[in-house]
Amino acid sequence: MPFLSFPLRLREGGTLHRTEESSALLSFLQTMALTPGGSWAACPNFGFRDLLESGRQRADSPRLAMERANRAFDDLGITDYRVQEIVRENAQRTDFDVYSITLVATRSAETYSTRISTESV
Repeated sequence: MPFLSFPLRLREGGTLHRTEESSALLSFLQTMALTPGGSWAACPNFGFRDLLESGRQRADSPRLAMERANRAFDDLGITDYRVQEIVRENAQRTDFDVYSITLVATRSAETYSTRISTESV
């Protein structure tokens, strides 16, 4: 399966820019973190912003976000990667929460990570 870079970019000649699978999926997870669950009819499990925003009220929000992300991967046929964990980090600002997301390749056990921040509610 070819992976495309996010946001989608066109190269000269009109072809889409491709990228490494892990990079594409980390960008995909960042998009999921900015999107509330249930807002994309084609994949109801896509998005977990709502869970991360309620992270201070619910201690299990990172785990629920990880489970939803993996269900979305299943729904979309992404089988070679899983979200291994989502962890809330200590943030410098009180109005933002920072989360680290770890992605694991199921074929090789290689891990990749990204950080996202959300506004607290």
